[in-house]
Amino acid sequence: MNDARDTHEFGLREDTACHEDRSPARIVCRERVRMNKVRARRRRRALFGAALVVMGLMAGWRAFTPSDTDSLSEHLSARTRPSVSRAVALRQIPSQPQGPPTPVFATHQTMQLHLPVPLNSLTEIAFHQASNPLALPMESLLPDADPESANGKRGTGRISAREDDESDEPAVLEGKVIRMWRSNRRGNPDTAADVGALPGTPVFAPVSGTVIEVKPYDLYGKYADVEIHIRPEGWPEADLVMIHLTDPTVRAGDIVVGGLTRIAAVRLLSDRVHHQIADYTPDGGDHTHVQLNRMEELVATEPVDES
Repeated sequence: MNDARDTHEFGLREDTACHEDRSPARIVCRERVRMNKVRARRRRRALFGAALVVMGLMAGWRAFTPSDTDSLSEHLSARTRPSVSRAVALRQIPSQPQGPPTPVFATHQTMQLHLPVPLNSLTEIAFHQASNPLALPMESLLPDADPESANGKRGTGRISAREDDESDEPAVLEGKVIRMWRSNRRGNPDTAADVGALPGTPVFAPVSGTVIEVKPYDLYGKYADVEIHIRPEGWPEADLVMIHLTDPTVRAGDIVVGGLTRIAAVRLLSDRVHHQIADYTPDGGDHTHVQLNRMEELVATEPVDES
């Protein structure tokens, strides 16, 4: 019964003469019937295998196809977009030198501002009035030098010092600072600080926080310069701005550590601009300008435009 079903259900006809003992072609016919049965089994197996392949493809497509609430384009976009955790992780890799952080030279309330250049590269620190009315005051941790005795490139008598490599805690900078008055500006000379160092000197982040902008601009509309904006950690309403920079090594979104993360280098501008701090230093007065502004808009930032 099984053999007959195998042949007939696939459209094959079995010759009845093959089963009659009196037929002279009995042996030949029976061999033909056997071959027909073999071919039928092979065809059935092939069809069964093809059905399995189709079922497998359908299952794979269902696994790949997004749910009814998602479009295919959204599904593909989700597969090609990097995850948020990976994007954030890549932006949290600061470039930090070995050793303790640079000393603290000023504060704003509870915020500490680290020296933005290596201690042994510092020439002088000079506070003055910022041109931006949103600038916040910075309290110097160093006493003021006598302006008359410091003028004429005599400076504050600062001695090149060496950082303490055995301590991981930030020290307070020693020495004195200069107060420079700008006759065309109002307020106390405590809203901006020029930190002097030779061109090419590494510049570190003065505070820990997040870089929110790295922007080239033209100082006084003439001279190429770079400004970097940092949002201090725990101070979302503050914007720490630095200018007179070159070769920035950070970008928006980077996490920086105060006194440790290198963000750029001091730009040479003394060959084109007269720096007021040069009246107190033996060189051209190149420096990086540090300013703390009250943040009113997180998107647009205006150039500091200071020397």
